[in-house]
Amino acid sequence: MRLFRLSWLFFALLPVAVRALEVQPWFGDVYEFHFLGTYAYSFFDRVQNGTPQLTSTFYSRVGYMGLDFSPSPEWSVDGDLQIADTTQESFNFRSAALQGRYLWYDDIVGDSVSFATGVSARFTNSASLHDVSCPFHSHLDLEANFSLGKELDASDTWRFRMWGFGAVGHGIVGSPWVRAIAAFECNVDDQHKFAVYAEGMNGYGRHTHVPVDHFNGYGKIRQKSIDIGFRYGYRLDVWGTLRAEYVRRVLAKSCPQVVNTFVVSYLLPFSF
Repeated sequence: MRLFRLSWLFFALLPVAVRALEVQPWFGDVYEFHFLGTYAYSFFDRVQNGTPQLTSTFYSRVGYMGLDFSPSPEWSVDGDLQIADTTQESFNFRSAALQGRYLWYDDIVGDSVSFATGVSARFTNSASLHDVSCPFHSHLDLEANFSLGKELDASDTWRFRMWGFGAVGHGIVGSPWVRAIAAFECNVDDQHKFAVYAEGMNGYGRHTHVPVDHFNGYGKIRQKSIDIGFRYGYRLDVWGTLRAEYVRRVLAKSCPQVVNTFVVSYLLPFSF
């Protein structure tokens, strides 16, 4: 019965996602899975340096399924699957990714900070690369990343924590990019969880214009963006955490600008 419920949840959340791979420097319990299903709804009216410019609002609905597993205290493996339905692209598979990370320091067991490094690979299909709302660079994107964080405890759980993430990547075509996340989180009674974060991307392609009608990924575009996000999560006891989120693009160069994104996600830890 338990396996049936998990299988139903898996397929019920299939048409959902915009969150990418795991980025925080804290891993789950050994031999425990973490399933994340997310639905994100975005819209924007303009692509900065886009030619030709949009004549109507561009809508994007993206679904994400992610599964994370820690075979040891130091290692974590996770993957994701994304599906999209946008103004440019009807309901379709968008991308899939796999990541492996290693935890060098863990402040939960006494180290001064938590520090992890990892590598990831993401495959994106051709139809999605022609969609200007798709943030990926080529059919195969590779990244090396790190994350650093610190928790401040209150009794047997954390009250506040701060963390950052950085990555450098390159696709099979185009130029490299860097991206980063900085976040601050608050945990109230281990039931209400609040977060504010900023996420930035900087691509080093040669072209500053975005050919909207003949788009083929951001690999060759000198793209820059900064997004600010706010998230609230409510823990449903042993049934995981339900989260709501709002993200606003505050800086855009050679990419969609003034993007508003509303996100609903569900995080479920489980083991067999």
